[in-house]
Amino acid sequence: MLKRIAIVLLLMGAFGFRASAYDFAVAISNGDTLFFEVIDEAAHHVMVVPPVKSGPYYYHLHQQPSGTLVIPDEVTHNGQRYQVTAIGDRAFSGCTKIQLVVLPEHVREIGSYAFYGCTAIRGRVSIGVDVKRIGASAFYGCSLIPEVNFRAKNCEYMGGSMGMTVFGNCRNLRRVLIDEGVVRIPDFAFCGVNSITDSLSLPASLQSIGNYAFAYCSNLSGNVTIPDRVDSIGECAFLQCHKLESVTIGTSMKYIGARSFDHCVGLKQFRVATLFPPEVTATTFAAVPKTTRFVVPCVSKLIYDNATTWKRLGPFEVYGVCSFTVSANMDNPKAGQVLGAGEYGYGDSVKLMVVCNAGYGFDGWSDGNKENPRCFSADDNANFTAVTRPSGTLVIRDTIYRVDTVYAEGYKVVRDTVDLIEVSAPINGVKEVTFETQSKRLKWSFPRTEKVIAVSLYNQAGECLHTSDGRKGSISMKRLSSGTYFIRIETLRRIIRCRLFIRSDGAGEMLRY
Repeated sequence: MLKRIAIVLLLMGAFGFRASAYDFAVAISNGDTLFFEVIDEAAHHVMVVPPVKSGPYYYHLHQQPSGTLVIPDEVTHNGQRYQVTAIGDRAFSGCTKIQLVVLPEHVREIGSYAFYGCTAIRGRVSIGVDVKRIGASAFYGCSLIPEVNFRAKNCEYMGGSMGMTVFGNCRNLRRVLIDEGVVRIPDFAFCGVNSITDSLSLPASLQSIGNYAFAYCSNLSGNVTIPDRVDSIGECAFLQCHKLESVTIGTSMKYIGARSFDHCVGLKQFRVATLFPPEVTATTFAAVPKTTRFVVPCVSKLIYDNATTWKRLGPFEVYGVCSFTVSANMDNPKAGQVLGAGEYGYGDSVKLMVVCNAGYGFDGWSDGNKENPRCFSADDNANFTAVTRPSGTLVIRDTIYRVDTVYAEGYKVVRDTVDLIEVSAPINGVKEVTFETQSKRLKWSFPRTEKVIAVSLYNQAGECLHTSDGRKGSISMKRLSSGTYFIRIETLRRIIRCRLFIRSDGAGEMLRY
C-alpha cells in the first residue's frame, strides 16, 4: 500500500514539474491573473503563457479571464520591469468569456492557438506594428470578430497551411483594414476567410503579397487595387475570390504567380499599369470568364500582343496616351538647336543631338549628363535642356571616316560608316567649300595641282548621304531638310573636314573644324 502511494506521489510530482509553463504570475488591473515566462533575461523580455504547458488557459483550476482583456506592455516582478514581447502558444486558448482583447503595442510574436476558440471576442482585433510572426490557428474559431486591423509592418509568417490559417472559421469577420506602413502580406494571411465582404484597400507602402494570402475569400467583392510598389503576387493569392469584380495592377509588378486569380468567376476587368508585361503562368488566370476585359497601357499594347502567355488573353483594351513626348531645348535659343525631340512609342530609340551655332559650345545637359548625342529608350514623357557656353571654339562631334568590309551570305559588302568624336577646334571659314542658298548646291573648288580624290556627306546621325570621287565639283542638297551636315573632302595633299549648318530659312553656314 505504501509502495503504491509512493508511486502516485512520484507521478504527481513529475506531472507538476512538467506541467508548469510560467516563471511568475501577475494580477493585472481588472483582477485577472496572467502568467509569464522569461524569454530573454538580459533584455528583460517576457511571454504570456498558459498556466500549464498543455493548455488551454483554464486548466489547473485557474479562473479564465473575462470581459475586456488588456495585456500590458510591461509587468513588474520582484522589483524588475519586463517588457511583454510575445503571446505564447495556447496562451488563452478556449477562454470563452473574453469579449475584447487589446494586445501589447510592441508584441513581436503571437503563438499558435493563442486565442483559439475564444468565441465571445466581438470587438476589433488589432495586430501591432512590430509583429513578425503569428502562429497557426492563432484566432481560429473566434466566430464573432467583426474586423481585423493589420498594422504589422513586416510580418514574416502567418499560419502555414490551408487547415491551420490564423483566422480560419472566423465566420463574422467581414472587414480587414491594412494600415499604411505595411510592406508585406505573408503567405496564408487571410486565407479561407470567406466572410470578408467589404472591398479590400491596400496601402501605398505595400511591396509584396504572399502565396494564398486571400485565397478562398469567396465573398470579397468590388475592386482591388494593387499599389505601385508591389512587385510580386504569390501563387494562388486570390484563388477562388468568386465575387471580385475588378483588379488594377500597379506600375512595378514583375511577377504574378500561378493560379493567382484562378476561378475568379466574377472578374469583369483586369487593368495593368506596367509598361512591360509582368511574368505570369498559363494558370494565373485559369477559369476567369471569357468576357473579362484585360486593359493595358496604349503605348505597350504591341508588347502585350506579342508577350508569351499574355497574348492569349487578348484582344486587349487600352488606356492612356499612345505615345510619349520627348521635349528638348537649348538654354539659349541663339546658341543653336537640339535635334531629335518628338513623339515616341514605348521602347522606341531616341537620339537627341545638340548642334551649336558659331560662338557657342555644348556644356552638357541640365541634369548633369554630358553625352551628345544622348541616346535612350522612351518609357515616359521627358524634357531636356542643353546647357551652352559662349566660346571662341566650336565644340562639335568630328567625323572620322572609316570603311568596313563585311561578308554577307558569301558576298563581299563594303559599308561606309563614321565615328563621331567630340572635339574642340577654332572656328574658321572654308574658302574651298561653299553652299549656294539659291540653288541649294554644295560646291568645292581646288587648284589643279591638288586633285580631289573623294567627297563624302554625312548627316548628324553619322549616316552617309553621298560619296563620290568629287570630279563634278558639286552635289544638290534640295531634298535635304534644315540641320547640320558634315563634309569630308580628301585630296592628294590633305583632308578637309567642315560642317554645314542649313538654317530653317534656307541659308547656310560653312565652318572648318
